[in-house]
Amino acid sequence: MKRGSNFKKLLVTLMWGFVLVPPGSGDVPPDYWIISLLTFAILILMFIERELGWSETIAALLVSFALCVPAGKFAAMLACPWLLARSWDAVLALRGRTNPCQACSRVFPAIGAAWLVAHRANWTPWNFDPLIVLLTAAHFHHAGFSLPLMAGLNAKASPGCWTQFSCVSVLAGVPLVAVGITCTHFGVLRFVEPFGVAVLVLGALGVAVSQLRRGLVKGCGVLVRTGFIVSGASLLVAMILAMGFGLRHVFPNLALSMPRMWMIHGSLNAFGFGLCGLLAWRGCGAFRAGNRDFHVDPVPPGIPR
Repeated sequence: MKRGSNFKKLLVTLMWGFVLVPPGSGDVPPDYWIISLLTFAILILMFIERELGWSETIAALLVSFALCVPAGKFAAMLACPWLLARSWDAVLALRGRTNPCQACSRVFPAIGAAWLVAHRANWTPWNFDPLIVLLTAAHFHHAGFSLPLMAGLNAKASPGCWTQFSCVSVLAGVPLVAVGITCTHFGVLRFVEPFGVAVLVLGALGVAVSQLRRGLVKGCGVLVRTGFIVSGASLLVAMILAMGFGLRHVFPNLALSMPRMWMIHGSLNAFGFGLCGLLAWRGCGAFRAGNRDFHVDPVPPGIPR
């Protein structure tokens, strides 16, 4: 069993390395880094949170390959198994007695998988630009996965008004941002996007503060504490950038350009917050192999409740 698990991890790591290699010798396409971060969530972050079965592993490998070939029917067919796997996992999460944050961390990626299939099929729902379709898929695989998951972990480890508020704000903010972007696209209810960003940022700031405070508590190993601090600090900076971008129609000077936004904001969320945060929680015993419900060890003294 251990050998099979290690082999799956080796496969997905090699596949992400393959995706990471820039295509050809010409100019790097504008969506190259978005695709790299999206496959990082699929192949690395989700495997840290729990052990994926062989069917899900194969689906993850296929969808990663789909992102390396030209968009069309073949690419869409390669992406469909990932949509089926994530949809079934979402159904199991909704039917089970799971924590709301954990359930949403399994439901939101299914929405992202649907947008990913649309992108690979070269579809443009509601005449959205293909780049926006890809960014929507990435949004639900990152903000829709690691953020509610770690919000729930903090709420379970340190129950209190602050962590509970963070959970509610994150769960409301992720879909509100998507709805707000759609409203802006159609030129209606333009206030929804900045409002959704503000709600999401407030929840994420709560998660960032909880991660930072957990990293300052003695009782965990140095590497675990460092992971929490890097995770919290990365999320804090990423959310400040997100707030500036969300308010770009009101305060245009505060926003980064779109390419800089997905490079800096996306990298902070994927590597700083996501990777370091999940590894830190794993080091605390928050995930149990073969158990779909996350578990948190007894709270060390000093963790805010």
